[in-house]
Amino acid sequence: MAIPVSMKSMENCGVCGKPLVHGTVEMTLTCAFCGREFKSLIHCPDGHYVCDACHSRGALDITRTILRGTASANPSTLLEIILSHHSVPMHGPEHHAIIPAVIVAAAISAGYPAPDDAIDKALARGSNVPGGWCGSHGVCGAAIGVGTAVSILTGATPLKGHPRGLANEATAYTLGRLIDNQPRCCKRASRTAVEAAADFLAERLGISLEKGDRVTCRYVERNRECIREACRYYK
Repeated sequence: MAIPVSMKSMENCGVCGKPLVHGTVEMTLTCAFCGREFKSLIHCPDGHYVCDACHSRGALDITRTILRGTASANPSTLLEIILSHHSVPMHGPEHHAIIPAVIVAAAISAGYPAPDDAIDKALARGSNVPGGWCGSHGVCGAAIGVGTAVSILTGATPLKGHPRGLANEATAYTLGRLIDNQPRCCKRASRTAVEAAADFLAERLGISLEKGDRVTCRYVERNRECIREACRYYK
């Protein structure tokens, strides 16, 4: 297979642009960009495949640039700025890294004494959560992103009881807010997760983040499974 110069689509197959298949049986596939083999439930009907790392690279670079230069303590505003960049797809594992990074950056701007490398840690840890876990593993990567942010902010490890408990509680708290019995939407999940994070940080850690008005979604036409009026962000 010829290595493509750039992604043809961020919503569908990055090689040919066809809608992706979300299967129930893992297939061994070769990434068209890096040439490595992966097992995946998600693939192109013509056999093409783009791994999560290659799919996410541009979006994570712009996320890092934006958050390193921000003084905003409003995670929802930061999220919308990042989502508006052309490198961020409608759906995808990029969101799993963007969410904890946005939360950590907002907490730092609010005066929380996080480590200097906290944003990089958030992006790195979030990047380890594959796409499609909301369906295949029973936990949305957006909820994990909130738990990841809390873990970084509290310095949690498997051996630190209270910080570890807070990180797990944050994931569970967010997951409860995400359950809606609808097809996945990474934009809806990201917004809800960031809002849940602001509430959790205020209630459990005393970190007060700024909140703005609820956004009106601009991505309706890009989402084939958009639930429209059933979504709280629909116009």
